[in-house]
Amino acid sequence: MTASANKFKPRKPEDFRAAHDKSLIVPAKITEGLKRLGANGWVYESEFIVMIGVSHTDFSRHRAGFDDFVVTPRGKNPRRAWCGSKALAAKLRGYAE
Repeated sequence: MTASANKFKPRKPEDFRAAHDKSLIVPAKITEGLKRLGANGWVYESEFIVMIGVSHTDFSRHRAGFDDFVVTPRGKNPRRAWCGSKALAAKLRGYAE
């Protein structure tokens, strides 16, 4: 075997899934974004999507699993806010009523 043949190693199916399966990638990015916000931080959804680097379409497909972190104020054109903690989201929901 040559030296160049040694640097290429076969990968496992899990490696492929982790690199290409959006049902794993997008929720992981959302979770990481929530950690980046911290316990007392929040941003509007449009900013959050840019911050985590996913498309609006992919984001909308995976948003439902994180409802506890989202605040949607009442009104004609409400803007969703994403909070870094469930406690902060609950607190902001109290303000939005």
